[in-house]
Amino acid sequence: MAWYVLRRLLQMIPVFFGATFLIYAMVFLIPGDPIAALAGEKPLSPAIEAQLRARYHLDQPLITQYLLYLKGIFTLDFGTAFSGRPVSDELARAFPITIKLAFMAVFIEAVFGIVFGLIAGLRKGRLFDSTLLVASLVIIAVPVFVVGYVAQFLTGVKWGIAPTTVTGDASFAELLVPACVLGSLSFAYVLRLTRNSVAENMSADYVRTATAKGLGRRRVVTVHILRNSMIPVVTFLGADLGSLIGGAIVTEGIFNIPGVGGTLYQAITRVEPPTVVSFVTVLVVIFLLSNLIIDLIYAALDPRIRYA
Repeated sequence: MAWYVLRRLLQMIPVFFGATFLIYAMVFLIPGDPIAALAGEKPLSPAIEAQLRARYHLDQPLITQYLLYLKGIFTLDFGTAFSGRPVSDELARAFPITIKLAFMAVFIEAVFGIVFGLIAGLRKGRLFDSTLLVASLVIIAVPVFVVGYVAQFLTGVKWGIAPTTVTGDASFAELLVPACVLGSLSFAYVLRLTRNSVAENMSADYVRTATAKGLGRRRVVTVHILRNSMIPVVTFLGADLGSLIGGAIVTEGIFNIPGVGGTLYQAITRVEPPTVVSFVTVLVVIFLLSNLIIDLIYAALDPRIRYA
């Protein structure tokens, strides 16, 4: 297992460098001059403009800028935003909130999606199964911002059971409704993945063999059917965690959450490459680590993977 983890970590190194270089190149090659955007309508003097370009290494070739950026990343120095505030302060403020929101969304979609998917798969073709399939299609078809505004209106305005916006503390109660909104689309996919996998595995030879040996219904379902049905679901959840963290812009905007999505959106509109690149780089690292954890979970779910 230790050798497997080491090999996976070594495989992640070129992915990290390739992804960060592409991100850096695309952000810094966007048409427009960030220094001119920083100045606004009033032009800067040539001396101040040259000083700012030297400060942010914009007077260097792209590859030199990237190497200097990597040097800062490895020393935990993410640079300074054009506003003068260290990017590390922005990361420390925004990421804990968004990570909490994303983990809550993953927990909600995983628990409810797997439970309802398991019940639907065991009752394939019945009314409960058909109802869930139709409901999941409706959830997939409705845009997230529509679900967000409707949930905000019902829970915050009409029923008054949850706050309409999130404060800087971002408590569990405040993030509960946004987490449900953020995880609603993935919940539908988890439900359908679990349902299809369970329905397929119910007719597998090993399930019939376990039943013929006299194993109880609960043991057959939990140990044999559900465990073997979790591999595609776990794969989706692992990839979805990184997607939720990076794709929380709409949800955070609706509920005024001071997380990664809102900060990243503001940095893009203000043309702040240091902030954008640093935030996306952390997202890349989170995505790679989450996939490493998912690979390790595979070995626990399927002994054939562990033995291989």
